[in-house]
Amino acid sequence: MRLVWLAAISVLAIVMTVFTPYVFRTESTWQAVAWLVMLAATVTAIAALVRAELLLRRLERLANSDTSAT
Repeated sequence: MRLVWLAAISVLAIVMTVFTPYVFRTESTWQAVAWLVMLAATVTAIAALVRAELLLRRLERLANSDTSAT
């Protein structure tokens, strides 16, 4: 289930990236800057979620290996 949320947020980042040139052409400078801040925050959140997912999987794997040894 965690990967579904990660995929949904990744799709959002891709859509935002696709619309970035349109925003630069049609919106004011401040709105374009706000758009870039939101895009950067989205990419940063995705990176943090990927890192958390990898850490959780490693912890689950370690917990499973400890219980099988006993």
